[in-house]
Formats: sequence, C-alpha cells, structure tokens
Amino acid sequence: MKIGFFPLLVSLLPCSAGAVDLTWSGFGTVGYAQSDQPYKYQRFIDDQGTFMRDSILGAQLDVKFNPEWGATVQARLAPSAENDSAWAATMSWAFVSWRPQDDWLIRVGKLRLPLMLNTENRDVGATYEFARLPIEVYSIAPTTDVVGLSVSKTWLTGRFDWTLEGYTGKMPTYWRYYQRDVGVNSQNPGSYFVELDVKSSGLVLTARDIDNVFRIGVHEVEATRVGDTSHADIPYRPLAPGIGFYDIEGARRIDKMIIPVQTLGASVLLPGDFRVTGEYARIKVDSSSQGLTRWGAYLAVSRQFGDWTPYVYYAKMKSPDDVLERYKAINGNRVPPLPPPYDATRINQSQKLAADILSPYDQWTAALGTSYRLTPTSVLKAEWSHTRSGVVSSFIDAPSGSDSSDRHINVFSLSYSFTF
Repeated sequence: MKIGFFPLLVSLLPCSAGAVDLTWSGFGTVGYAQSDQPYKYQRFIDDQGTFMRDSILGAQLDVKFNPEWGATVQARLAPSAENDSAWAATMSWAFVSWRPQDDWLIRVGKLRLPLMLNTENRDVGATYEFARLPIEVYSIAPTTDVVGLSVSKTWLTGRFDWTLEGYTGKMPTYWRYYQRDVGVNSQNPGSYFVELDVKSSGLVLTARDIDNVFRIGVHEVEATRVGDTSHADIPYRPLAPGIGFYDIEGARRIDKMIIPVQTLGASVLLPGDFRVTGEYARIKVDSSSQGLTRWGAYLAVSRQFGDWTPYVYYAKMKSPDDVLERYKAINGNRVPPLPPPYDATRINQSQKLAADILSPYDQWTAALGTSYRLTPTSVLKAEWSHTRSGVVSSFIDAPSGSDSSDRHINVFSLSYSFTF
C-alpha cells in the first residue's frame, strides 16, 4: 500500500477532534519449530530449528470517530513473503468503516479476507489453540489480503447471527517456487518468487452463536504476472519414436489466470465439552503450474480442561490424480545422447525444472498438541506433527538429485502467543 492512502481516507471523514476515541492493542508470537530432516519444510523448518516459521509481532490502532464512522490500522513484522531469509514490516489492515445501520457494515481500504475460520485473525496466535494452523488448508488461497471494498449485512435470528459479506479488491502478492537442480533461465537452484497482481472478489455466508460457527464462501481470483506473461502449459515435443521432452521454453503464453476458490468450515461444541472443527478448501489453476489445483481439508478434536486445551487433527492436501501422473511423467522423463543441435544434458535438466514448475501437492499431516492459558491474554503451545508426502509435495524443498516423494517429517513446535 502506498504511504498516504490511509491518511487520505481519514481526512474525508466527518468528525470533530474532541469526539475521536483511540484504542491501541498489540499481539505477537515467539515460535520455535524443528524437524528431524535436513531439508527445508514450509520454507523454514529443518533439523537445525528455526524461529522464522511462526514468530510475528504486530500492533493495531482502532479509531472511533462517531457511532457510524471508524478506522483500523494494523502493522506487523514477520518473515518476508518474497525472501526466505529476510523479515519485513507490512500493513495487514488499513481501512475506514461506516456503519449506516446496526446491521450494515461497509469497509474501504486494506482488508483481510473472510476465507477460512481463522484467516482474519491468523496472525494473532492467542485467539486459537493450534500451535500452527493446518497448512494443507490455510495456504490454498493465492492471497488473503486486498485493497478494496467490503459490504456485509447481518440478520439476528432466534439462535444464530447470520452475516453475508461481499468483497472485491486487488493486491500484489508472490508465489514461491523451488527448483532442485537448476533454476529458471539457468540460474542457481533454490527458491524464487514470482510477483503477481491479484484481483479477488467473493461472497461469504457465516452463521454463529455463542458456541458454534459455520462458514461457506465462493471466490474468484484473477492473477497476472508482473512484467511478464505466464506459461499456459508444458507441451510434450517428440524427437523420435519413444523419445521426446516437455518443453518449457516453447509453451504457449497467457496474460492472466482465472482461479476459482471455494471454502467451507464449521466449529461445533459437542456434549462433554468436546469441540470438533473441520474446514475444506478447493482451488483450480489453469496454467503450467496446474499442480496448484488442489483441495485441502482437516478435522480437529479438542477439549478444554481448565487452562489446558489438548487437541488432535488430521489434514490432507491433494492435487488431481491426472496432474500427479503428469508430474511423474515429466519428473522421470530422460532423453539419451542426441546429435546436434540437441543438448541431452540441458534437456534432462529442464525436465526436473518443468516438474518443479508444475508445483503439485500430495501429503497428509497428523498432529497432537496442547495449549496452556497462562493468562486470559497469553498462551503457551506445544505440538508434535507427522507429515508424509505421497507422489510429491511442493511444501518440501527436496535435496538436489532427489525429489519430495514418500518423505516422512516429524516437526516439534513450541510457541508463546500474547495480546495486550
């Protein structure tokens, strides 16, 4: 967001200086995670341990101009979205709100989208019990923020409060890719980030009472690569009977991608004070990175015992079977020595690169953890999780010369989250 956008919005508001009510708050998480594997998982986690995966610090200012008009600004310090070794300060929220009636709310500015049950509060670890929100679901949307407009209407019924929210906006973001042996344009292997201009619109219905919440949403995302076009596909080029290669450089190009996203979630309190939470999300990507087309879901059970809340969950993410088969075909494709002008070594290197660009997912995670409420505004969490990949998982930075299939990763996490 450009500097000056939020002050400009505030300057347009009808208010008197004496009527302004300011409320400051802050939040943070100091989180440590360590796996039993030497390669990176979820960008940062390996057997050396890291504070970068889960640590975050934020502050928020809420301004009340009068009963109808308000504004919110939230800034945070967290690992960069475009660099695996840097931290970045960003603006999470920066919007003006107008409530013309009690059941209507209109917001304009930088917004966090109402995607999954904890998307809007995901940075505030003290608001949920998980040590880490299941990445199989919470990573699906291309972006969780937009600069735009949100309009919501609330209905109060005998039991549930119903809220229908529609939004539209745009936001630059980054998609991370990881190349095992050779990078794009023959660069060094490793991670690289593609900048995208993303437009997103959606409609979300939420029902909640004192103990339960249900949510369903439909969203459409339009993604355009900044300064370049995107590969539409990775075509196969035959060279001789039984010999050919998947051609990245000669692929058809497209200006933008239309990406539908569907979300569904519920958290229900059952007899015996057991809470069951489940969420599902699905995304479809039509491009060379069609492996990003996938569904993710998890089911969690928790129960509070005084200040303790132990939980267990199972999560799974999977790209379509035909995409996984295509990945195996590309990843395993090799050509024998060929006469000029063909370079068999370069072609064979490009096949792994093409497989990595496809970016498919096939993994599940089982986790067992607990939170302990030190105070009403602070919580200590511990978790053990076991992740297993199937055909491939693009969350795993596979070592050079290998791939991410059939990997077993144990992750131990400890964190302290607070608000003030």
